[in-house]
Amino acid sequence: MKTESVETFKPGPIAWMAGNPIAANLLMVILLAGGLYMAYQVKKEVFPAYEMDIIDVRVAYPGSSPAEVEQGILQPIEDAVRSVQGIEELSANAREGSGSVSIELVSGTDRMKAFQEIDQAVNRIRTFPVDAEDPEVSIRAQQQEVMDVGLYGDIDIWTLRQLIEQLRDRLLSEPEITQVELGNMPDYVTHVEIEQAQLRRYNLTLGQVANIIERSGRDVPAGSIETSSGEILLRLNERKQWAAEFGTIPIVTGDNGASVTLADIATIEDGFEEAGFHSQFNRQPSVELSVYRVGEQSPLDVAAAVQRVLKDLDTTLPDGVNYRIDSNDAENFKDRLDLLLTNGALAVIIVLGILGIFLEYKLAFWIMMGMTISFVGGILFIPFFDVSINMISMFAFLVVLGIVVDDAIVVGENIHQHRQQGQSHLAAAIN
Repeated sequence: MKTESVETFKPGPIAWMAGNPIAANLLMVILLAGGLYMAYQVKKEVFPAYEMDIIDVRVAYPGSSPAEVEQGILQPIEDAVRSVQGIEELSANAREGSGSVSIELVSGTDRMKAFQEIDQAVNRIRTFPVDAEDPEVSIRAQQQEVMDVGLYGDIDIWTLRQLIEQLRDRLLSEPEITQVELGNMPDYVTHVEIEQAQLRRYNLTLGQVANIIERSGRDVPAGSIETSSGEILLRLNERKQWAAEFGTIPIVTGDNGASVTLADIATIEDGFEEAGFHSQFNRQPSVELSVYRVGEQSPLDVAAAVQRVLKDLDTTLPDGVNYRIDSNDAENFKDRLDLLLTNGALAVIIVLGILGIFLEYKLAFWIMMGMTISFVGGILFIPFFDVSINMISMFAFLVVLGIVVDDAIVVGENIHQHRQQGQSHLAAAIN
């Protein structure tokens, strides 16, 4: 007895969708709506963030030469960290008054574990010079800069510094801005000048005066007091910051209680460190600040907030002082985004126009919709792959856009030919 087996056809998901227009339309709406919503929610940045496998060790050594820094600071650090696993390269930099060591890790090394081991190795060093400050160990972090803003004018650098600090505070008051850093300007320094005759008069040396200033110019812990409600910590707030405050420091105290202050024997002025970098723009003093994007902040929102503050600042700046924008990465981001949107609109028009003129309007519409859904729906899945809208991903969209347009035209032509062939076979069968 001969038996025959009958194989049943099980349609795939695409064929099933073609036979169920309601499910296909629902999927289309989900992709379009989800993609448009995610386009506003997905993280936007100029360039994608990445972690740097570099650990920096910095040690300040005031008054030292580069040779002394190399021998007393850098060599002990290099010897201490060489035993840490995962180090690929060491780079040391010795300069007047400080030294630094950059430690590059092997790719794939646990950064936090290496950081802890390096920090412990550096803290175990006991051969640093007495005048060297405590070492600073940190993991180098990437900063997402958005804009550079500068103030310049024919006024003194002290006034410019105050104006740029006021601008920084106004920027930080905006909810869209979190990080602003000053740059290209010297630090505040209080200059103390004492004539030799004054030192001889009171039988003093510069070293003795410097020690008195150091002891009297910093906060001092003063123990604690036990109360019924708990322990209260005591601290003497003696930190001095400005010339007038330093002038009140007693230098010599007599038996009768009378004292000679620093202002009585010295000339004290607030100013800037002489070794600092003084920037100029158009041969005028200049100061700058940088605005950064942090976390999920959008560079477009950060730039818009900066522009609002600068617009208000323009009406309050003193005569002769102007602001400038040295760099604006948000503008480059916006230009790339506008280019992508413009090319996407042109692609839709080209596909719809060419297929509509030479083939069928209904076919051209659905080919255009398929191309649009593929791009807009693709944005819906971007966060799941830890991808952001940035200069590189937008360039990838531009490249793929040209490929999809060519393929859409070819697919539309093939569908039209298959339809014509099907209609010819049907007509031949009827006849």
